[in-house]
Amino acid sequence: MTYANGHGTDSKGPVRVWLGRLVKLIAGLFVAFHVYALLLKFVPVPGTILMAQRAIGGESLRRDITPIEDISPYLVSAVIAAEDTRYCEHHGVDPEAIEKAIDEYQRGRKARGASTITQQTAKNVFFWNGGGAPRKAGDMWMATFIDYTWGKRRVMEAYLNVAEWGDGIFGAEAAAQARFGKPASKLTEREAALLAAVLPSPNKWRVDPPGPYVSKRAGTLQARMRVVRNQGLDACVFGDKRPAALPPVKGQPAPAPEVMPDLPPDPEPQPEETQPDAPVSTEDPLNDVLDAADQSFSRPAPEVTEEPEPFSEPDLAPAPQEETPAESAAPQESGPTDLRPRNDLGLDPEPEPDSPPQ
Repeated sequence: MTYANGHGTDSKGPVRVWLGRLVKLIAGLFVAFHVYALLLKFVPVPGTILMAQRAIGGESLRRDITPIEDISPYLVSAVIAAEDTRYCEHHGVDPEAIEKAIDEYQRGRKARGASTITQQTAKNVFFWNGGGAPRKAGDMWMATFIDYTWGKRRVMEAYLNVAEWGDGIFGAEAAAQARFGKPASKLTEREAALLAAVLPSPNKWRVDPPGPYVSKRAGTLQARMRVVRNQGLDACVFGDKRPAALPPVKGQPAPAPEVMPDLPPDPEPQPEETQPDAPVSTEDPLNDVLDAADQSFSRPAPEVTEEPEPFSEPDLAPAPQEETPAESAAPQESGPTDLRPRNDLGLDPEPEPDSPPQ
């Protein structure tokens, strides 16, 4: 609409104005988010939302930022063997793992995780635990972004510096110092396997000392680590520093690839404080008594049809009257008084002494 002075009114309504501002705000946050992600390629990750949540909850945080050169190669192989054996093959998201997880879910099996190490890094660095599908879509997008911009080596370095190992411990260096009293560069194959074994549930599964399940899982991981190293499944992290597999001997068939052993299934959740009841023998007579008591107590109480008679306090018996000395003294016959002791206890009388000779 135009007035005579040539000035017109804004044709946009207030809803469209605020919608435009909202779109600009989201676009600005999107750009800033990715600029921050690009900066993290060159600078250490300052902290994560999960760390802030743990600190607010009262936990004391322990974290030492460490370059990947100062972390044992065993730990790199261990986390690849435990969390993502196709780490060097996918581009942040593993479609094959997602399809396999969906197929197992449709078959009624227990749902398995399909998150790659890159997705876990994106979730830890940029997002938070929970959030459902929106957060999942966000970490999938950021996983693809950082896989392309950071590269595999930097993604692994960031992951090993923000991963949680329970009790407020974040990062490989703090975990190695707290659990084994040594720097991360000195971790052995077994120690690296133990640390990787508890990554799915670091606040529930213990390393010091490990339980039966963690020990079994770590043993399986050691076998998987050898397959990872022999097949070069961690070569994208080490680059030229890791020697390539030897070519097959001329004229000999290529050896069959090693089979990656499956990890043991997660243990069923057990109540922490309750213990299973001991079986009771059916021949125990005490069991029959208890069953009879249960039946008697389980019966409903009989209904009262008549009003109970009023309670009357019984009359107390009169207190016995004490006898006076005059009444208690019985009249005695005249004569000498018998001073011999009475035989109230029914003892045999003592023999009388013989009379002295005349």
